[in-house]
Amino acid sequence: MKKFLKVLGIILVIFLLLSVGAYAMFKATYVPSHERREDPIEDVVVELPDSDPVEVEVVEPKKTEEELWQECIEDSDRVNVLLFGTDGYRADTLIFLSYSKEENDIVMLTVPRDTKHEVEGMTAQGQDKINAVFCFPGDMGGSDNQRQAIEDILGVPIHYYVKVNYWGLIAIVDTLGGINVTVPFDMDYDDKYAKPELHVHLDAGNQTLNGDQAMGYIRWRKNNDGTGDSDLARTQRQQDFILKVVKKSFGLNITRVIDICYDYVRTDLTKEDILYFGTDLVGYDFNDVRRFSLPGEADYRFFYQDEEATKVLLKEIYGFEKADEMSNED
Repeated sequence: MKKFLKVLGIILVIFLLLSVGAYAMFKATYVPSHERREDPIEDVVVELPDSDPVEVEVVEPKKTEEELWQECIEDSDRVNVLLFGTDGYRADTLIFLSYSKEENDIVMLTVPRDTKHEVEGMTAQGQDKINAVFCFPGDMGGSDNQRQAIEDILGVPIHYYVKVNYWGLIAIVDTLGGINVTVPFDMDYDDKYAKPELHVHLDAGNQTLNGDQAMGYIRWRKNNDGTGDSDLARTQRQQDFILKVVKKSFGLNITRVIDICYDYVRTDLTKEDILYFGTDLVGYDFNDVRRFSLPGEADYRFFYQDEEATKVLLKEIYGFEKADEMSNED
């Protein structure tokens, strides 16, 4: 028996070493999907006839701020993801997530679902909002076009999308054993015409929400008596909740988290992508996440994006001023 246990122990040690070695090899050699989507362009070499060398002074033109900005985007290691929810028809919560391993930095930027966004040929009522793109017919709609629409208004590439429907949110929260939140005030709202029907009845105070309660908590906009909250407050509440879900998820085994997410979401991230990026974030302090909302202002129907302020914000996120300073020093 002692000999058997000794042999078993040796086998387990060898298996552990092989596992660690395989994981280290994976991290060292794996190339994320977005870096493999375009084939490299081969250089074309043109041979010229022999001739006497001629010295030509080359004067490079000074780069414009826009050219420097585009170089900053291309040189950045940032990986950008669109996270959005849906009831199966329109998109609801739209959040731009940006991660830089070099800077150890995560950014969340919420895009209001009522942001005015016009698409040629889509002129029916309600089709002029950013969240309508997902439900456009045929090749004009779907997750990838929703991702492209957010990419267009932000002006930076979005490499992946993650779509979560309401039932997926319920399942994820219940799998995690509920999420603890502080409800800021009594929430009482019923909408039998919503899809799915919305019934929110939460008392103010600290409590652990199950999946159904959590769905109502992040969808709530006003009470039955008409009292409500600002869109900014709703945005902050949704961001807080998502960060709580992420924090609790990373308290579990990372491979279990991947399985949970992959069962309930639709994404163009592969399981290997999620493992690659997810393991980088183990131990990250999610209290350090920088959080923003799309700049602009709203009226009774639309949210109007401030394009110039958006560009300033994205340059801040990408650290463009540093890149600009380095260029000037050269």
